[in-house]
Amino acid sequence: MVFQKATKQKAKLRMALMGPSGSGKTYSALNIAQYLGKKVCVVDTEGNSASKYANLFDFCTLSLTDCHPNNFIKAIDAAVAEGFDVVIIDSLSAAYNGKNGLLELVEREKMKVTNKFQPWAKVAPLQNALTQKLLTAPIHILATLRVKMAYDMQEENGKKKPVKVGLAPIQKEGIEYEFDILAEMTPGNMLIVSKTRCPELNDQTFDKPGKEVADILNQWLNDGVPPVMTAPIPEEKSAPAQQQPVSEPKPATAAKTPEKAPLKLQTAPAKSAPEPVKKSEPTQEAGPFPDKGLFERVGILADIKSNGANKWELFLQGIPSALITFSQATNLQAVKLLGKNVKIKAVTNNPGQYILLNIAPAN
Repeated sequence: MVFQKATKQKAKLRMALMGPSGSGKTYSALNIAQYLGKKVCVVDTEGNSASKYANLFDFCTLSLTDCHPNNFIKAIDAAVAEGFDVVIIDSLSAAYNGKNGLLELVEREKMKVTNKFQPWAKVAPLQNALTQKLLTAPIHILATLRVKMAYDMQEENGKKKPVKVGLAPIQKEGIEYEFDILAEMTPGNMLIVSKTRCPELNDQTFDKPGKEVADILNQWLNDGVPPVMTAPIPEEKSAPAQQQPVSEPKPATAAKTPEKAPLKLQTAPAKSAPEPVKKSEPTQEAGPFPDKGLFERVGILADIKSNGANKWELFLQGIPSALITFSQATNLQAVKLLGKNVKIKAVTNNPGQYILLNIAPAN
């Protein structure tokens, strides 16, 4: 373990808007998102309610009726694969209390066991995987959160009237800590920043938030050096690289590799990859290199395999030979693919899950 000097890096937005019904969470998310990127999509769990603003904003939607946490992960992956700049999750509360959400899953587990702690232990990995996806996906994420409601009597013009007051967000306890910015929406469409890692937003309030908020966020997110991406490194050994070729450790590595699931990411179903190579001929005979489409998009289906010497090889689906051999992946690699020179960029990775790639023609 080696400490390194900290440097500010460019980043993707992680922002949550929480508030009662009618406070303008969806509208505000769309109004901010339109200034963060050209392509915006909404993962809608609210019965396509976001589409009611389709005459005001340009965006695509994906309706979720099954709110299993894994479906939110798949939706984010699909947004990345389709090249969207911003994904709005409206609302993230549905992953907790929606159909097949966390609470329903826990209740089903309670039917199987008597230990009251065991159901949550069974379901916790699903929530952890969703949290990890929210933190690492290479896309701006704006999430709305419902809140538990209460009413307070407030005086106005000498008369008291009930006013809706928001309480805690409806999600697994502690979810608010995962976002860089947490803002509360009032019934009057006022945004109040309650937690932020962006100093310029500290203690700020905005009436009907939109471009003003997005401009501050863009400046903060784009200030810094490009993030350094590394390939997943298995937890098989702590020995230095020069000790790996020793005969005894090698069988242990070979024995563990089959136990791990392939590191894969499905591309979005709207676009399909070229026909897989069915022959054993060299890869340059696999067909023409497309000018547009799969090879200019993020989200290529890939496998990573160990060659047993602290080196790792990356294979594209349908391509028999390795594209990259590495011990620590660099950001850009020039390789040959289908007889053409291409550049491969490691966009992000989750150790033990997948590696997300961007493959484009090399100039």
